[in-house]
Amino acid sequence: MAEVIRAVEDEVPISHGRFDLVDASGLGTHAGPEAAAGALWAEPGRVALGQAGVTSQAWARRARVRMEAWDAEPPLPGRPWTEAGQVLFLSPGGIVELRGLMNAPSGQRLLLGPPFFAYGLRAYAGPVRTEPADGDESMPEAVEEAWLLRFWPVADAVGPALRSEPEADGQTANRMREVLPLDPRSTPPRPEEWPALRSSPRSAAAVPIVIRRPHPFVGVPGDDGEGRRTTLRETRESRRRLDEALNDLGMDMLGNPPPGIGSWSQPELERYVTRLRVNRRIGRELNPGWEPTLRLEETGVRTVPIGPDAGFSGRAWVWAADENDHADVLSVGREVVARDRVGRRTLLTGIVTILRNENGFVEVRAATEAEAARVIGVERLRS
Repeated sequence: MAEVIRAVEDEVPISHGRFDLVDASGLGTHAGPEAAAGALWAEPGRVALGQAGVTSQAWARRARVRMEAWDAEPPLPGRPWTEAGQVLFLSPGGIVELRGLMNAPSGQRLLLGPPFFAYGLRAYAGPVRTEPADGDESMPEAVEEAWLLRFWPVADAVGPALRSEPEADGQTANRMREVLPLDPRSTPPRPEEWPALRSSPRSAAAVPIVIRRPHPFVGVPGDDGEGRRTTLRETRESRRRLDEALNDLGMDMLGNPPPGIGSWSQPELERYVTRLRVNRRIGRELNPGWEPTLRLEETGVRTVPIGPDAGFSGRAWVWAADENDHADVLSVGREVVARDRVGRRTLLTGIVTILRNENGFVEVRAATEAEAARVIGVERLRS
């Protein structure tokens, strides 16, 4: 029986009667003109490569959207939802977000499952909230409409992408279309093979919307003595704002915050903190078994077919004091590459999966057999 793995809620402005669902990898594209699939807009043939439009049912100002990831095709949700369209969603990154036209995303994201998978996407329209129109209270105006977007894994679509030339990210994603049409005899991916398709504690509860509020702009002090004293006070104030914003995140951050973060505006700081929190949640969801992890510089991991982003697997290289170090993380495809007898250190390698990427560093765990197979396949192809 199908089960919901995780869910998030978000709010997105509606512009020109639509909003968009996009792959967080940024590799979503349309092969040609859009075609309607109910309320969804995708490519002809009801296929969406990392990008699908959603048509407003009431031309409301905004949409309140619940997105759910399931481990198999889900049942009907019942009232008050009405089915509004279905497409095959090819996801290069395995993570999606909502966007309004000319509006930055809220930062909320949903982990669908492994990258380079084909997912079923079914949309449901829900209730519409109205308010009296400005200037004519007798006329109701649609203010907010509810949507439910459900995803489930259909097929592993990475095969053609693994045969692409390295560094050709755009073309690599486009090659996902080569898996079409899907073989009707193929079996959907099994959750036991892919940690990203398994739930972790509390992951099925919808993560609420992150709301940002505008803050006034603070000017730059002058060059006089009072200005220098103001600069010192503002430096302390900036540090206080940063500490308050990071709160518990500071203890578990990968690397140092970006240079100049103390001078960021409050909205910029809040967007950065939101990204950290969402990345951290997705990192936990990619490691439902709480396997041991290791923090590395992102340059020390070579992922396939693109990356190094959360959910992608690749080969890591680590200098260690002993050749038995990190045996619980570098356990798959483990090799001793070199020994530096002068420096008394050993270069180790193993296949890992990235959980999160922050400030030039990554957190990784040992790859599973299915995850490692992608890396091993590319290594054999390019050896």
